[in-house]
Amino acid sequence: MNLQLLQGSSRLHAVILSGLMLIVLSSCTAYRYSIIAEEGIYYFQRIELGGIRQSVMIRGKSLSNPVMLFLHGGPGFPMFPVDQASRVMQELEEDFTMVYWEQRGTGGSFSWKLPGKSLTVDDFVEDTYELVNTISDMLGVEKVYLWGHSWGSNIGAIFASRYPELLHAYIGTGQSVNPFRNERLCYEFVLDNALRENNRRAIRQLERVDTVHQNYSLRDALLVRNWVYKYGGVVRDPDDGGYIDFGSIAATLKAPEYGLLDMLNMVLMPYFSAEELWDDLKDLDLTLLAPRIEVPVFFLLGRDDIIVSSLLAEEYFLALEAPAGKQLVWFEESAHRPHHEEKDKFLEVIRTIVLPYE
Repeated sequence: MNLQLLQGSSRLHAVILSGLMLIVLSSCTAYRYSIIAEEGIYYFQRIELGGIRQSVMIRGKSLSNPVMLFLHGGPGFPMFPVDQASRVMQELEEDFTMVYWEQRGTGGSFSWKLPGKSLTVDDFVEDTYELVNTISDMLGVEKVYLWGHSWGSNIGAIFASRYPELLHAYIGTGQSVNPFRNERLCYEFVLDNALRENNRRAIRQLERVDTVHQNYSLRDALLVRNWVYKYGGVVRDPDDGGYIDFGSIAATLKAPEYGLLDMLNMVLMPYFSAEELWDDLKDLDLTLLAPRIEVPVFFLLGRDDIIVSSLLAEEYFLALEAPAGKQLVWFEESAHRPHHEEKDKFLEVIRTIVLPYE
């Protein structure tokens, strides 16, 4: 057979095969549903926010309940089914209509149409604004509760400062304030522990980290965070492993909320949002961007949170102007995730202290 003909035929077959694969992949989309009734709402769709189709799930037992929007951490950590499927979230759905949203660049809200360096903190704040107005119209409410966790607490505090008229209250867990300053504290925490234990491996790795602001990279941060996890600064009693929870990754990749293309994107681009936001994050400072919040503010902080310093959060809380009132609740048996580590106390605080502010 003619070699050029064979090569041409092979290329044609490759193109056809690629086309068929794309058709198959695009047909294997996430499960969607929309049930809205007085006795409850079960909704999962991709809606347009900021010109990007983004995944939104809404669940609750009664439309008469107030609405709470949860802003997940990361940036870029997929939340289905890890956060939404937790017992705390399921119990909160008895008292609130809970809105779970994967932010742009994350999980089901990833798009190859997002141009490089297109993600800024303001993009996320304005996406939040658009989402709050969309769900308010959909559910017939004037205000919502806003709960920001970790990276999401940066968005949450800025949003609450800019748009208080849309909120009942703001709740922060793993409350971030100044990410670069926080990274320095993480580095010092790991170094102190490594020196005390004479952990030569940790010390050698830290020696390769450039802590100068302009040189400090996401790769440096992930290395440091792995050791923070191992020394109990993310979860007080961590199992063997590292900062990346492979069990959560496996559960995420099996979730019906994701199609095959979503899963492929998550595998190929796991740090897309963090990389795009890295320069913004290093310059972010809530003491300058959100010095005043005119709705009730609740910081629910794990005493042993190092990964997002509870000490910086307390410092910010004390300086924050909050004319409608502010309250800090310490979770003494928690690190970064009090809603996972002290579930019962967290639910009690939400129901008895936060909910009455509707």
